[in-house]
Amino acid sequence: MHLINSSNCNQSNRESLLSESELRTQSFYDKWIGGKGFRSFIGRLVFNLSGVAYAGRFIKASNLDPQDRVLEVGSGLGQILATSHRKIKSKKTYIGIDISYQMIQRSTQFNGSLNQSNPLESIVASGLQIPFQKNCFDVVLLSHVLKYLPDSQVAQVLEEIKTVLLPKGRIVLWEFKPYPWTAINHLIVRGSGSHRLRTHREVETLLEEKGFQNIQPFHIHTPWPPWRNLAYTAYVE
Repeated sequence: MHLINSSNCNQSNRESLLSESELRTQSFYDKWIGGKGFRSFIGRLVFNLSGVAYAGRFIKASNLDPQDRVLEVGSGLGQILATSHRKIKSKKTYIGIDISYQMIQRSTQFNGSLNQSNPLESIVASGLQIPFQKNCFDVVLLSHVLKYLPDSQVAQVLEEIKTVLLPKGRIVLWEFKPYPWTAINHLIVRGSGSHRLRTHREVETLLEEKGFQNIQPFHIHTPWPPWRNLAYTAYVE
């Protein structure tokens, strides 16, 4: 793993073993995205299209500025970052971390030539131990990560995010919203290889318990099933 310097914000040398839930998620995505069959092709297409689908809402919800330093935890193929970076003509390097080697490898291959002067950087790393120093980023994006982790690990990820955010920095997160029908939720969980879906109140409580302020919901929809999402912005003091 190489070191990244993002506007004098150095990557730390933290190395960690992945948790059981992370190993399961890593294996799921490495096999899915890294495969050569039709299912993997569709998976990569969906993740690439997510930049177009999500970037506009991310820019608006986060009040993104060209000078903002941005980290995405669970960045996948990096298309939300790449599209956002291009749309606002960012002056900073955006950083993406993901536990899937296949995701990071393909993200680096696809995004490497998008902006040579301020490149997007992608590294294999865990949100449970974000490998950056304190007070590094203005905005942290957490997109479709919560469902893979038990409550204790969600709390740990939020604590890590709070640590790397600058004062007045903000988190932007979204996740699949549970349906009223248990069978549908079980199908989503099984199909995505995840742990469980959480309600609005559960997510709000997790943010509140970690001391995030001004927690505000916003609307975002997935242009493919499952359609429903819950989404929030929140700030650190």
